[in-house]
Amino acid sequence: MTMRFPVICLVIILLTACASSAPNTTPAPVLLPATIPLPEPGAPQPTLVAASVRLPGRLLFVRDGTIWMWQDQTGRPLIVGNQAVQPVWAPDGSAIAYIQRDQSSSDLMIAPLDGGKPLRLTNNGSRHPHGSFERIFESVWAFYPSFAPDGQTIAYASQYAPPSGSPAAEYHLALFTIPAQPGGARRLIYADDAGHVGRVTHTPNGLAIVFTLEPAYAGGLSQIMRYDRTTGTVAPQPDVPRGSYDPAFSPDGRWLVFAGRDGDRTDIFAVPVAGGTIVRLTGLGTARAPAFSPDGGRIAFLAVAPGETGFDLWVADIRTLGDSIQASSPRQVSIGLRADADSGLSWGK
Repeated sequence: MTMRFPVICLVIILLTACASSAPNTTPAPVLLPATIPLPEPGAPQPTLVAASVRLPGRLLFVRDGTIWMWQDQTGRPLIVGNQAVQPVWAPDGSAIAYIQRDQSSSDLMIAPLDGGKPLRLTNNGSRHPHGSFERIFESVWAFYPSFAPDGQTIAYASQYAPPSGSPAAEYHLALFTIPAQPGGARRLIYADDAGHVGRVTHTPNGLAIVFTLEPAYAGGLSQIMRYDRTTGTVAPQPDVPRGSYDPAFSPDGRWLVFAGRDGDRTDIFAVPVAGGTIVRLTGLGTARAPAFSPDGGRIAFLAVAPGETGFDLWVADIRTLGDSIQASSPRQVSIGLRADADSGLSWGK
């Protein structure tokens, strides 16, 4: 696709703010009961979950730019720093893809879990000095990676043209794919002058890429779109209302869950993939970033508890019967976690 679309404003100030590490005066999380050896001095504090909530598999989340993995009742840092965000599991569980941020760019990385060095899949930075206009114009942003089910490619959001405006803060985020090994070239597969591509995910059968299209104009509403990899066509995901975002699929591919707005509240909803009746799964009013457990029996999400200011981890049991889906009352499994909601959750085996 070579057509040039009008550029649209992306609020880079927000991205810069998100990239900042937390000040040293930030209180440590209040932890629910558990026992774990203390970390070495200066190391990130382990994050614990309630002893009564044992999580199967391995759950990725981000806090203060460090990627963590929760397993059973404890958590440990995987990628330490203040610029690593938006991690996702490879289908075979041997690696994670994530975004590494810099001052005026971000890159798609892949890190094996066998102790190998993280590999760079994109080279979006610049040789020009930090803070220079030349660096801003030469740099590229990348966001929201998602592995194809065969593990061979990664879909993600990225700009396809240099920034514009004065100051240069107007970008257009489109949908790209890239091989999951270093050295491959990215391929533009979808762009729309009506919005920016946001969170990306694949259907479990690999036949489609589903993503959030964020509005490029004031007063617009986000929409969950579906790109058919066979035909190359794009259409709204059936029966998902405008104002929805953070799409995720059940492992069997039958259900799409998403964050949906209900007035000034946001909760997790589910809808059959082919379309049908929408089911509300949560009623907290601050929930987003849903992720199914690998066996499909639970759903995790991030939400702000009453009286708190940051996002904590919650989990609910899921029951499906025929064309129906039900969720148990959600259980809060962290307190004071302050997880990065935009980085979401990724739950692997």
